[in-house]
Amino acid sequence: MTELGDRWKVPGKELLLAACRGLPHDDHPMLDAAGELAQLHEIRERAPASETAKIDRRRLQLVRAIDRWIALATPVPYGIVGTHSETVGRLVDRLAELTTQAFVPLAYAPDAVFYDAWLRVNELADSYQDLVDELRAGTLGIPDVC
Repeated sequence: MTELGDRWKVPGKELLLAACRGLPHDDHPMLDAAGELAQLHEIRERAPASETAKIDRRRLQLVRAIDRWIALATPVPYGIVGTHSETVGRLVDRLAELTTQAFVPLAYAPDAVFYDAWLRVNELADSYQDLVDELRAGTLGIPDVC
């Protein structure tokens, strides 16, 4: 993603999952936000209850930033179309949380436990990809972003 125009391409699930795992990526606002969300979920797991509100506020800022970016980067849906039940930002936040849960604490878990966690991550990543594909095609809308 080196061209200026690539910053406006919605990343696919593979790039998003890699960002959630902390793998390097080219500069992209959604991937940067997804990586930070995963870090925040990891920190939140170990943080005292008194610090979770601050972490959650930052997560909300990132979710809203993703949603605003998506609103700019995807076409307006054609005519009357359905609306997805959640925003892309919220879905990315859940994916970052699941990825953190699957790869950090379960890294040394029995294979069956890790596999089950990875299936949940993969199912949510597929949902993300389906949503992104429909947004790109203009066949689905997302809830209004505040």
